[in-house]
Amino acid sequence: MIQRWHILGAGSIGCLWACNLVSMGYPVTLLLRNPAKLDIFNSTGAITLAEKRYSVSAELTDTSTEIDQLLITTKSTDTITALQSIKERLSKNVKVIVLQNGLGSQQWVKDQLPDAEIAWASTTDGVWTKTPFNLVHAGKGITRIGSPITRHAWVAALEKGFLKVEQDDDIAATLWRKLAINCAINPLTAVYQCKNGELINNPDYLATMVAICKEVELVAESEGIELFDGPLIEQACHVAELTAENYSSMMQDIQHQRITEISHITGYLCERAKQHGLHTPTNNTYLRKIKKLHENIKTSAY
Repeated sequence: MIQRWHILGAGSIGCLWACNLVSMGYPVTLLLRNPAKLDIFNSTGAITLAEKRYSVSAELTDTSTEIDQLLITTKSTDTITALQSIKERLSKNVKVIVLQNGLGSQQWVKDQLPDAEIAWASTTDGVWTKTPFNLVHAGKGITRIGSPITRHAWVAALEKGFLKVEQDDDIAATLWRKLAINCAINPLTAVYQCKNGELINNPDYLATMVAICKEVELVAESEGIELFDGPLIEQACHVAELTAENYSSMMQDIQHQRITEISHITGYLCERAKQHGLHTPTNNTYLRKIKKLHENIKTSAY
């Protein structure tokens, strides 16, 4: 029997994955936080991607239906609240994929669900919402999925959709590489409210990127993580150049008065640095700057 996937976090990535799972023949249910959002979904009745409608269902998180397969795509800052809202609904051996930016939330989920089969994921797909539940797949990338402990056989079945999916036997390192790039780009674009490409065209921004990257490399080395073949700054500049006209998610969060994921990106890095007795003054400075910008923002909701 094909088991249903429930998706916690019905944002752009969650809805993109809902469409991908439907394309593979899975029944899919979006878990929504409040009746107002459920009403919005019911007015559309489906998710639209590239003018094609994908039939999924939706329900509130406090519904009693048991959950056997769960994809978590909330912002990392909302993980605790979101998971606790459905924890009693999870079957004992639930299969879970955590697909989020940053680090820290993945391990927290694993600790909360000791009997679950858990995989972590990282994606380079770009997607945005034109109108509620109407998506634009702006950049086709790769989603890498793997377990920090063992390879789960069921992950292979997820390679059959329209999204490019690969199993990753070193998913922790993959997540660290994405964290490193995010540390180098996102806080600067959020503070200076600029496109990614401006970081490599402005000498002051670039100098700060260099300092951030050097600190990140020290922490990664202490964690036993090999980031890239060359210096991190080269990779960060390459990404900034490829996405020159893009606005980072953190920049957009600040622009729209939303809490960012800084605590799970730069915050996570600074915490690991502290554990290793390392100093990361530049990253700490931008962590404080972003947190200062949070002061007048209400807590985000998944």
